[in-house]
Amino acid sequence: MTGLWTAWMGAPTAWLAAALAIPFAVAAQDWSPQRHVEVTVPNAQGSSLDVTARVLQKMWHDLKLVPVTSAIVNRAGGEQTIGYTYLRQRAGDPHYLAFANPTLLSNHIAGRQPFNHTDFTPIAFLMTDDYIFAVRADHPLKGGREMAEAMRKQPDSLTFGIGNATHRIAVGMVLQTAKVDIRQVKLVVLQGGTQSLSAMGGHIDIAVSPLAQVLPHIESGKMRVLAVSAPKRKPGALANVPTWPELGYKEGTYETWRALIAPKDITAPQVAYWENVMRKLVQSEDFRRAAEKHQWDVDFKDAAETRKYFDEEYARTRSVMTYLGLVN
Repeated sequence: MTGLWTAWMGAPTAWLAAALAIPFAVAAQDWSPQRHVEVTVPNAQGSSLDVTARVLQKMWHDLKLVPVTSAIVNRAGGEQTIGYTYLRQRAGDPHYLAFANPTLLSNHIAGRQPFNHTDFTPIAFLMTDDYIFAVRADHPLKGGREMAEAMRKQPDSLTFGIGNATHRIAVGMVLQTAKVDIRQVKLVVLQGGTQSLSAMGGHIDIAVSPLAQVLPHIESGKMRVLAVSAPKRKPGALANVPTWPELGYKEGTYETWRALIAPKDITAPQVAYWENVMRKLVQSEDFRRAAEKHQWDVDFKDAAETRKYFDEEYARTRSVMTYLGLVN
């Protein structure tokens, strides 16, 4: 016994170093999911967020980026609050994920949900989709600057067709920058992406929507685009369309985006795993083709960059929603 004790005591430094190394070795090991992964979409099937989620979730299996099964589960309701509440209740479990868009921020600002982006773990920012301001081809408005100036002089002179709260925010970003009295502005909420049809029918002046909803009418020559809410000039069908910053309204930009989030309190290796999956996915040829097909503007950000973006965009969104009278 004495000899054993002496032998152990004779090498305390080596023993201690080995003992202390165990936690660090475990922490350094790569993590990967060990069971089925559930991906929440806080919208109904067929929505733009749902379409994006299903394309990407299928793609990570086709590319063999994830070693376990996974499934998209739609949890719509409460303007996305039901879906985000479900994810929030899975704190610490990296086998639950969700796709998110700007409503994650605006819901909290509007008082529709008691939690915000800081109650989740950002994984990756994937893509954006800008808003266009379009009129029928024979509308007297010639461009975006003329629109903004007309609104500044007479806020009720034009009618805007919008589809949801994010469309309203896109309008607000421009009108706030142009110093328009928002109390007199006429915003008409239209369901089912019918802004372009209403504009062509003369029921509204300006349709505000993502490009995909209006592109067929632009290509047919039935509608014209006054300006786009992007921070820089877009290619393709919008190559000749100025951005709001180009027209002098630097804070007029607003993008709808898609990001992957996880519950709060997952570990750094778990964040790194899912971040790496999404990075590899975005770099794939399959994703490039999907982005072209769905007209996604790819803008990958890692977890840290996504958190910073959320913080900055939350502040901008709160400012414009206050201007719009949407903050409770």
